Amino acid sequence: MKKWKIYLINLARSTDRLAACARQFEEHELSFERIEAIDGDKLSPASISEIYDFSHSSYHKHMTNGEIACYLSHVKVWQKVVDEQLDYAVILEDDILLKDDILEGLEAVHQIQQPWDLIKLAEAPEKRKVVHQYPVDDFSLVTYNKVPIRCCAQVISLSGAKKLLAKSANVTRPIDIELQYWWESDLNIFGLKPYIVKPNQNLVSEIDRESNRKKAKQSFPRKVVSGFYFLFKNKKELSKRLEQLSK
Repeated sequence: MKKWKIYLINLARSTDRLAACARQFEEHELSFERIEAIDGDKLSPASISEIYDFSHSSYHKHMTNGEIACYLSHVKVWQKVVDEQLDYAVILEDDILLKDDILEGLEAVHQIQQPWDLIKLAEAPEKRKVVHQYPVDDFSLVTYNKVPIRCCAQVISLSGAKKLLAKSANVTRPIDIELQYWWESDLNIFGLKPYIVKPNQNLVSEIDRESNRKKAKQSFPRKVVSGFYFLFKNKKELSKRLEQLSK
């Protein structure tokens, strides 16, 4: 029997979101453990400087306090997975809606034989092309041409948590962008389709709450260089991954 849990990342001040998610879990007879999210509004400049320095980052934008706090909140969950030696954990943020087939999807995850580190359970908008898939019950485990952004719903294995923790001492990119560079941590990332979770479009992401994410300072030269690097490496590493999957 595999050992796993559902973790819900939730800010202390977001009591309404916690209550809304709790009602959904109760409706589907699912238990969960709340993880208190790091509050970006409470991060001091000194604490940020210990883990983040734009001059040493490959990401072209200056990360906001909200993005850094979101990354650190996920780090807390990865550490819980390792500390408790779980086989895997479902990680949900509190701006999600569980779909009717959530139980069937979670059972499908349990049946996966293919080695994996992280599985996306949601995507919005759904625009990433599927380049490989194989059936798992009534679902498909898919490989994307580019890992979707947003980290509102995913499953992480013990091996995936260890790989991500190994790089977590210094924050260099937002967590969803970090996962797009999956080859740097040798992450086996997939998606489970049809998705069993969707973002609640009626809620504004806490990261974007003050609308400062899009206004963040950025380096255009770094954007160009990193963009070309990503296109080249993603294509090259994806080709190798697809060759492995086809064996």
